[in-house]
Amino acid sequence: MTASTDTHAASETTIADDGCSPTIKAILFDLDGTLLDTETLSDKAVLLATFGGAIPPHILSQSPMSNYSIPWELKKQLLGLRGAEWAPIVIDNAQRNWQPSNGDLIRFPDAMQLWKAWEDHLSDMCEQVEACPGAKELVQAFASSPQQLPMAIATSSRYAGVDKKRKRHEEGMFEHFQAIVAGDDPAVKNGKPAPDIYLQAAKRLQVRPEECLVFEDALSGVKAGKAAGCRVVAIPDPRYTETERAVFETEGGADVILNSLWEFDGRPFGLDVNLSSLRGTTTF
Repeated sequence: MTASTDTHAASETTIADDGCSPTIKAILFDLDGTLLDTETLSDKAVLLATFGGAIPPHILSQSPMSNYSIPWELKKQLLGLRGAEWAPIVIDNAQRNWQPSNGDLIRFPDAMQLWKAWEDHLSDMCEQVEACPGAKELVQAFASSPQQLPMAIATSSRYAGVDKKRKRHEEGMFEHFQAIVAGDDPAVKNGKPAPDIYLQAAKRLQVRPEECLVFEDALSGVKAGKAAGCRVVAIPDPRYTETERAVFETEGGADVILNSLWEFDGRPFGLDVNLSSLRGTTTF
């Protein structure tokens, strides 16, 4: 289910960095890990789906699975991917690393079974999901700014999952979005890092992709935004090393890399939104 695609008028403000870049006329957000902190719940759902709803003791005795988190080296391979793309990676990891040492082999689900089970488990928990730090405040700042820029969500999640995740965050966040494009939208033929989803989000807001500013936490999403022609703000997971964070710029092409949405200052993009001023500091 998508929201209305009516747009608000955007003011013609020249971007301050070089005076040549197109005026930003719309804001596009990734959802999971950017606006909503679904990653902790997602990890637990992955483990439950992999092991048929009952995580065995030999897994729960290991860190970080003892806290219902999957190993970071696995997690960072999955960020930003659609279920059909990340599920085979999880199964391959499970076959190699999560079989018990006593020789009693576990029969793991196939990719589609894992994806479906993950969605079911996440659905049971997703109404608990919290907003990422600064997410609600940033959305509200854009909504109340003089420029009144239209906003859309471009997420690899399916529409059914989005409908459940948004329940606690309708007021003050989702009510401000004019469009939502999900990973199972018929117009999205290829998932991130392909540009399809951001091209479609821009189209539904009736703006050119190069007039859009994207917010993304995953490298694949940053690449998708840049491939679409958008300008991109990256907010990588804090578990990335400094070397890994640098890849968001050198390989992904991110225009700005932040530690938190609270650091966002829109003035270099010609936007009258400076979230960092609400905290009085740009360090968190």
